[in-house]
Amino acid sequence: MTMKNALRTITLPWLAWAALAHSGPMDPSPPQGSASASKAAAATERDEDRRRMEARAYAIGPVRRITLSSARFFDAEGKPCTADPPPARVTERYVRNFLRQAIPISQVAVMNYYGSFGECTSDPVDVQFKDGRQVRLSFAADSGVGYLSPMVKDREEDVYFYHCEVCKR
Repeated sequence: MTMKNALRTITLPWLAWAALAHSGPMDPSPPQGSASASKAAAATERDEDRRRMEARAYAIGPVRRITLSSARFFDAEGKPCTADPPPARVTERYVRNFLRQAIPISQVAVMNYYGSFGECTSDPVDVQFKDGRQVRLSFAADSGVGYLSPMVKDREEDVYFYHCEVCKR
C-alpha cells in the first residue's frame, strides 16, 4: 500500500484529532476584548479605504478674501522650480478660477493618475469664504491638482482633492 492510498483510508475525525493534538496547548478561556478590538480596527480601516476611494467635495461658496504667501512654485526641498510649469504663477484670478471650475477627485486618483508628475507645489494660499469658513489651498504645478484643507482653530482639519483640467493650460 502506498502512502497516498494509506491516507485515503484514514477517517476524517481521526485527522481532526491528530491536528488538534499536534497543534500545541490551547488556552481554554476566550480572548478578552480582542474580537471587539479587531472588529473596530477592521471597521476603521474600511472607513479609511472608503475615504481614499471616494471623491469628496467641500462646500465651496463665494470668496471674501484670498491671501497669497508666494506666487511661485517650489520643489520638495523648498527651492523655486527651475522650469516654471504652467501656470507660472499663482494669482488671485487663478485661485478663483480653480475654485469655480475644479471637480472633486479621490485620493487614489491623485496617487495613481495625477501623482506621476513633478513635485513642484505652490505655497499655501489662504481663502476665506463669505460665511466665515477658511481653507488652505496648495496647487501641484503640472497636474492641475489642488489640495484643499479646511482650517479649524488655525489647524488644517482634513484634505479634499480637486482637479481642474482647464486651469493647468
